[in-house]
Amino acid sequence: MGGGTWDSGAYSAATSARRASGIDDFDYTNKVRSGTVSGIHPTLDPLGMKNPDSSKYRFPLRESRDSAEHPDSIPIAIIFDVTGSMHSIPTVLQQKLTRLMDVVIDKAGIPDPQVLVGAVGDSISDRYPLQVGQFESSNLFDEQLRNIILEGGGGGQSMESYALAYRFAADHTATDAFEKRGKKGYLFTMGDEKPWPTVTAADVSRLFGVEASEDETVESLIARASERWEIFHLFSLDGSYRNDKQVHDTWRKLLGERLVMVEDSSLVCEIIAGIVHMMETAYDVDRVVGDIGLSGAAASAVKNALVPVGTSSLVAKRQASASGALKKGGAARGGVSRI
Repeated sequence: MGGGTWDSGAYSAATSARRASGIDDFDYTNKVRSGTVSGIHPTLDPLGMKNPDSSKYRFPLRESRDSAEHPDSIPIAIIFDVTGSMHSIPTVLQQKLTRLMDVVIDKAGIPDPQVLVGAVGDSISDRYPLQVGQFESSNLFDEQLRNIILEGGGGGQSMESYALAYRFAADHTATDAFEKRGKKGYLFTMGDEKPWPTVTAADVSRLFGVEASEDETVESLIARASERWEIFHLFSLDGSYRNDKQVHDTWRKLLGERLVMVEDSSLVCEIIAGIVHMMETAYDVDRVVGDIGLSGAAASAVKNALVPVGTSSLVAKRQASASGALKKGGAARGGVSRI
């Protein structure tokens, strides 16, 4: 629910303690594989979600809420494909959390981010096709990230169940950012395949524990989720379908300029941070890449990923609005007005 604050020092200390003790960062995955434990970790099991107010909400939820400590919460949901070659990506994210949070908090000027991490697989062939944590402002989301089961499965059809993430965002989240301020959160999915075209009613019953009257298309789920979320899909160009035009075109049809082509998946943290930074401040791509502190090939790869977002109609509108506000003397943190 978002109590506490992110502490880079505590993150580094915890990492060092695990190294000294010989504990793998993703020890829960190891325990599942060895049979020591079974099933999705309780903090990530969508069947464990609760409905806080059945008179207001239809389904069980994950909530991002304001508090005295965090009065201006902004939710950021990051949900990865953990099938096949993509199952190592959460490891990359986990190793760079300090950079992600430092850019979001210090450079983008977001004092109250609340981060949720999760994973999708293949609802047809995988044992754990959906895992979703809680929205957290503190280092707890690092713990939840490390408890994701890196299943490494998939069905081999060039399609995975990304639409489950959109069903989750559309129907199983509630945020004060939107309910109180009309501000959308950020939803990032990442993978290298196409989405299955539907989420079936049977999937909803099995994975979310609620009844659905009919199957729902990925297009309709994205449309509904977009009412409260800024949605981006990070497509891995170093994955299995880097040259598959049909896969690329499917995502472009679904998300347009919100399809982000990622040349180097090891830079996923920097790209996510850069998108949030750009969307919040309306700074141009060069300024954002400089703020992240990159140079050389890494800077070029991140810039290439961010350019389509930076030239999108939404960012252009924000830039124009920020410029107008500054002329009126309405500067906000970071030198621009909050949109």
